Amino acid sequence: MEKDEYRIMHDIEQSYWWFVGKQFLVKSILKGFSLNNPKQNRILDIGCGTGIILKLAESFGLAYGMELSSEAIRFLRKRDLNLVTRSDANQSLPFKSNTFSAITCLDLLEHLDNDFDLLKEIFRVCKPRGHLVVTVPAFDIQWSPHDIALHHKRRYTKAQMLKMIREFDWKVLKCSYYNTILFLPILAIRKLKTRLSDNTHGRSDFFIKLPACVNRALSLLFVSEIRCLKYLNLPFGVSLFLILQKPEGAELKPQ
Repeated sequence: MEKDEYRIMHDIEQSYWWFVGKQFLVKSILKGFSLNNPKQNRILDIGCGTGIILKLAESFGLAYGMELSSEAIRFLRKRDLNLVTRSDANQSLPFKSNTFSAITCLDLLEHLDNDFDLLKEIFRVCKPRGHLVVTVPAFDIQWSPHDIALHHKRRYTKAQMLKMIREFDWKVLKCSYYNTILFLPILAIRKLKTRLSDNTHGRSDFFIKLPACVNRALSLLFVSEIRCLKYLNLPFGVSLFLILQKPEGAELKPQ
């Protein structure tokens, strides 16, 4: 990710509609895990960025972060988030097996050369009956300068993610697209940006300044959609999320 993206992210995470919806989604999911003993639960946010989700996770247990970027870690310190390990998600995770009750891997897999290897490592460090929350950007048709600015390597479909997950013993509790209502408007904006771009450099959509009333309306719309995800799976969207559980006695399959 470009360095100035971290600054923008830190400045708008608490108010910008996309981040507001994402936090609402993750908080709703963590609540559903019944993490009743904050002193014993260990939660890991891999690729924790500037820390807004990690800060949220502190309400549910001992919240550990893992981040490679020194720029991001500077902002993590500003939020008094100190249980952060600097490490590369392309390598083995620096944690013991069966350590974490819940793990979040949010908009990270698309950055990695080998997303499968990280899922394998996450499976190792997750406790039996522990949970994993994954979010990824969806559909190649949405590829734009936004992806270039954030150093994405790919976008995903539901079928691709489920095929990868089948290589492990994860139990799939939920798999759905989201940000569906705004799929077509965002697609149109991104296609226009692609036409106007040289396709080698880009800026994320977070640089698009919105009037406060528009931002509030989009936040309400996004949160309302996320509320509906409790009862249904959406057939398409800008992003995709999965909720997985590691069964008791589950083991890594030999490769």
